[in-house]
Amino acid sequence: MSGSTATASVTYASAYSTSGASSPFNNGGAITLNTWQDAICKRWEERDRHERAFDDMIQQYQKLARHAAMLKERNTSLLQAASAPTPAAVASSASAAGTASAPAATTGVGPNAVQEAYVRSLEAQLSSMRDELAELYKTQSQNAQRLLVLNETLRERQDVGKASDDELRALRGEQERLQRAAQDAREALGEKDRTIQILQDELNTLSLELSQIELRNDELKRDNASLLQRWLDRMNAEADKMNDANTYLEQVKATRTKDSSTDSSTSQSKPATLSASAAS
Repeated sequence: MSGSTATASVTYASAYSTSGASSPFNNGGAITLNTWQDAICKRWEERDRHERAFDDMIQQYQKLARHAAMLKERNTSLLQAASAPTPAAVASSASAAGTASAPAATTGVGPNAVQEAYVRSLEAQLSSMRDELAELYKTQSQNAQRLLVLNETLRERQDVGKASDDELRALRGEQERLQRAAQDAREALGEKDRTIQILQDELNTLSLELSQIELRNDELKRDNASLLQRWLDRMNAEADKMNDANTYLEQVKATRTKDSSTDSSTSQSKPATLSASAAS
C-alpha cells in the first residue's frame, strides 16, 4: 500500500513537473494527506475529461458502423437470395425445357429464399441488439457501480465538509472570543496608559514640589548657618565682655587687697613708734 502510494505520488509530481504546473508537493512539506489525495483525484478527473471527451461520439459512431454493417450484410443476403434459383424453379425449368416460359422460369425467385434471408438478417439484427443490450447492461452496471462509489465519495465529502463546517464555526467562535479578549486588552491597556500618564503628571508635580522644597531647605540651611554664626559671634562677644569684666574685677580686688594690706602695716608701725617715743 505504501509503495503504490509513493509511486502515485512520484508519478503525480513528475506529471506536474512535465506539464509546468505548480505542484502541491513543492509547498514546503506543509501538505496533508487529504490535500494531496484530493489533488491526485482532481488530476485523474482532468485526465479522464481530456481522454474521454470523445467517448460518446466514438460509441455512437461504432453503433452506426455496426448498424450499417448489419444493413449491408442483410442487403447482401437479400440480393444473394433474390439472384439464386430455388430447387422448385430448377425442376420446373427442367420439365418445361424448350417452352416459351423457360426463361421466365429459370429467372424466377422463390419467396422462401427471400424470407429465409430476411429471417437470417433479423436474427443477426436480434443477436446484434442482444449484444448491444448486454453491453448496455454492462455499462449500466458499471455506471451503477460508479454511482455507488460516487455516492460514497459524496457522503464522505459531505461528512468532511460537515466536520470542516463545525471546525470553521468553532474557529470563528474562537476568533470572536480572541477578538473580544484583544479588544478588552486594548481597552485595559489604554486605561493603564491613561493611569500611567496621570501618575507621570503627578510624579512631575511632586518632583517640582520636591525641588522647590529642597531649594527652600537649602535657603533655610543657609539662614540657620548665618543665624548660628551670628549667635556664636554674639556669645563670643558676650564671653569676651564677661572675661574683661572678670579681669577688671580681679584687678580691682587685687588693688583693694593690696591697699588694705598697706594700711594694716602702716597702722601697726604707728603704735610701735609711739611706744618707742614714750620709752625714750
